[in-house]
Amino acid sequence: MLGTFVEITVPQGYEQAAEQAFAAIAHVHRRMSFHDSDSDLARLREAPPGTTLEVDEETVAVLRTAVALYRDTGGLFDVGVGRSLVRSGFLPRERIARLDGYCGTSGDIEIVDDRHVRTHRGMLIDLGGIAKGYAVDRAVEVLTERGVGEALVNAGGDLRAFGARAWPVGLRDAHGKVRFMVPARNCAVASSSNLDNRRRVRGREESPHVGRGGKSVLADHRVTVIAPTCIIADALTKVALADHDLAERVALNFGARLLDAPDTGVPS
Repeated sequence: MLGTFVEITVPQGYEQAAEQAFAAIAHVHRRMSFHDSDSDLARLREAPPGTTLEVDEETVAVLRTAVALYRDTGGLFDVGVGRSLVRSGFLPRERIARLDGYCGTSGDIEIVDDRHVRTHRGMLIDLGGIAKGYAVDRAVEVLTERGVGEALVNAGGDLRAFGARAWPVGLRDAHGKVRFMVPARNCAVASSSNLDNRRRVRGREESPHVGRGGKSVLADHRVTVIAPTCIIADALTKVALADHDLAERVALNFGARLLDAPDTGVPS
């Protein structure tokens, strides 16, 4: 799910709770998928600008956080990057005729209420930089509501642990080698890099991370964020790849921090 492998580790006897947590993640996947023609994102990109749409309340929750991060980062964190990612081939172009009709940014998203959203310009919303973290948080909520005392939810390296145990987490450097371990206890950990995930488009090297002005971020290192929630850890890694100092300042607002483990991008 969510374009990756998802693991949920719980104590013996809580298998049903884990299945319910998987179901919560699957719901996020269905509603916030860029690829699924029935998702809320598909409906938002197909609706004329200014149309008020009823969407899932969880979609609204993620968009509300995305809009706040857009404001806090001066527009650097922008879920309106779908246009750039389609152009560079990191997202599919199915049912999208002309990209020049999708110039909107997160600043064009209006949260009407907990179930309704409108966009004031055509835009291709991609929640790939934030929805996975939200899905992990939702799984944790489900587990705690069902009396699970400790667990680890891991969605492709975006993870959150709770309970008394300190879970050892290996940090994979940009070149793929694990050289550092950190303990995760009652926190979320997320990492991002793109050294091995690039392609050449019209003679230029592109990555799936988009910075200011729609320019591709080419980072030869890994960034890691530790935060109280996975949605914030996930989102701030994208900010940190483009602007480390800005990410450090914004992280303070959320009780998060960047982990400065060395990563030169060159195997040791």
